[in-house]
Amino acid sequence: MNLVRTFLLILAATIATPAAAQDDWDLGRDPGRRLTVAAVNFDSFGVAVRCVDDVMSVVVSGLPVERRARIIRHRIGDQPEMTGSWVSAGDGSAAFSIWPAATAAYLSRGGRWVLEVPDGEKIRRISADLPASPSAIGEVFAACGRTLTPTSLVDEPSQEEFGILRWVRMPDVSVPSRGGIEAESGSRAEEAAMAALSCTVTARGALRACRVESEFPEGSGFGRAAVIRAHREGRVGPEDPDSTVSMEGQRVCWVIRFNMEREIPLPTVPSDIPSQPEPGRRPLAWGH
Repeated sequence: MNLVRTFLLILAATIATPAAAQDDWDLGRDPGRRLTVAAVNFDSFGVAVRCVDDVMSVVVSGLPVERRARIIRHRIGDQPEMTGSWVSAGDGSAAFSIWPAATAAYLSRGGRWVLEVPDGEKIRRISADLPASPSAIGEVFAACGRTLTPTSLVDEPSQEEFGILRWVRMPDVSVPSRGGIEAESGSRAEEAAMAALSCTVTARGALRACRVESEFPEGSGFGRAAVIRAHREGRVGPEDPDSTVSMEGQRVCWVIRFNMEREIPLPTVPSDIPSQPEPGRRPLAWGH
């Protein structure tokens, strides 16, 4: 069964009081689809940290319905409050973090998680107790070629950031078509797509070592296409033309949006998580 489809079947409702605590994050793998997932599931709310084909995602279900991008303020334990950008998916009661690595590092510390989510003209508050999970979430990080450390929250990008740089030439990204024909970013395409990238800048302003921080829809190849174009075409320069500060090694993070007036569809990668849990862990339980 499709992991996210099952995840979305959880009733989308306000949690007026904290949900009953789960002992640990569940961990599952599907090597055939290069999927690793750690999750906590409550009666009407759930959160999963996943690596799908080397791209990380954090998905939350049980939210007020919203069809497009949204801003969610949240706080866990005694950590400072975060304000994050999220993309709605499916029926609108689930949302994906645009900068999932920083979000996952934040959640790995555990504690009372309180979210303030827009609900029409109101703000809905949702709270749940999440166990600390440097191990399970750390394995998701490892599956995506990252390392979860105490400094990951600071080290991982959590927003669009150009620092003292600006675009000299922005890459023109295409949406990969299943029919083999690419739809250019200046055209009207049927698909909606988004990718968040982070790249290292060379002394001459070229972009190198670009990484897909998130991709929507998952498995669409839009993030990979964005990386290729960024490496080939992307150029940045100092915001101040008189600046003498070297660009070498600086990092830029940005989001590429394609036809985002359309709804982001459900991720296309099913799960088929093995029924046997890993030693010492309980099996995944998505529905009730």
